[in-house]
Amino acid sequence: MKKPILVLSLALLLCFTSILANEWSAEQKDALASLNKYLSAARKGNLKEMVSFWHPKFVSWEYTQALPANYGVSLKGIEAIGKSFKFKKLEFNPLEIQVEGNNAIIHGNYDVIIQDSSGKEMSTSGPETIILVKKNDKWAMIGLVSMAK
Repeated sequence: MKKPILVLSLALLLCFTSILANEWSAEQKDALASLNKYLSAARKGNLKEMVSFWHPKFVSWEYTQALPANYGVSLKGIEAIGKSFKFKKLEFNPLEIQVEGNNAIIHGNYDVIIQDSSGKEMSTSGPETIILVKKNDKWAMIGLVSMAK
């Protein structure tokens, strides 16, 4: 009886160790590299470059919102943020990356601090899921779901 429990425990330990070590496959690294370029553009406040990573059918949803926001609504929101705020901190820690063909789902945690024009800082953090699709060898963000803590 002890042997199966030990084997299961070791298997779980190896699984969690792999996740924590972030030993990503080439496919996972490719998707993550695209996401990191998006985050870099956001950190610089380069909204045009940020939006260039969005798929035309992009939808975002912060769970405090009643409904998901389509591309147009998301664009208006990000433009309003860009005019009034700058990022002091924008981090995303990927915990799991699933790639299936031309689709990638990245689960992780985000941590953001923004500053308004008067110098007032606001922060938010929480879990986030990012969905990418690949077309013509380029990843595009088609979905983003986040929940503030």
